[in-house]
Amino acid sequence: NAMRCTTRLRCMNINQPLLSIGHMTYLNSEVFYWKLSKSSFNLVPMPPRAMAASLERGELAAGPLPLVEILRMGGQVRSLGDLGVSSHGAAKSVFLFSRVPVEKLSGTNVAVTSHTATSIQLLRVLFNDFWNVSDHKFVGVDCSHEAALWIGDPALERRYSSDYDFIYDLGTAWTSLTGKPFVFAEWVVRTDVPIEQAYELERQLLKATQEGIRTIDEISRFRANHFLTESDVSDYVRNFSYFLGENERLGQKEFQRRLDQLPTWRPDFTAVELLR
Repeated sequence: NAMRCTTRLRCMNINQPLLSIGHMTYLNSEVFYWKLSKSSFNLVPMPPRAMAASLERGELAAGPLPLVEILRMGGQVRSLGDLGVSSHGAAKSVFLFSRVPVEKLSGTNVAVTSHTATSIQLLRVLFNDFWNVSDHKFVGVDCSHEAALWIGDPALERRYSSDYDFIYDLGTAWTSLTGKPFVFAEWVVRTDVPIEQAYELERQLLKATQEGIRTIDEISRFRANHFLTESDVSDYVRNFSYFLGENERLGQKEFQRRLDQLPTWRPDFTAVELLR
């Protein structure tokens, strides 16, 4: 009897393959993974849009997906632990870099990184509802442009070594427009994942996130680099909310309402998704 499993869950997991989980390597998601058991799950690193596509194809079971992709996938996924990445005000890593004031971008080329799914839709909403920019054209980052949207760690690096004259934080602009937080990503799991495995992932992920938030100083020492000091990393990570509550849900609904008023459009990135 001493050798028997103590729970039904552990018995069921013995012969099941490890769940493949999307690993968002951006600094703003480090708290989810810092204390997550690397032997309990198969962590697959990839940027936001690629992660959403892999989860939709069933290659991944779960991950922190861009909000826009969650809305599009509908009943294929469900929320996992009310965990996500949101900011009330400055996001500090979702920037529109511009050579002219944003109000003068009508009719110009705006470059966007191939990694973005939600931020480009947020930019469309802000162009329409906040900055009154129209007749612009979204192009790849290698094309001639007056402004460029960068997200995540590449945006952090460009923030401190940019040759653009104007930098706009999309989180700040959104909260100025609506007074609400903006949810950039949310943890979801495919609805066809066995409930026992989904429950165990949620349990471990919640525990790991709580522990990750308590050990941000460790994360800061590990992730500091030539353009971010330990203090910069700590301030940046603490800037986000990782547990989605009522205000974050209201922000999500407000974004969906405003996005629904625009023509349906998704960027057509045919280039290989490169970490630039």
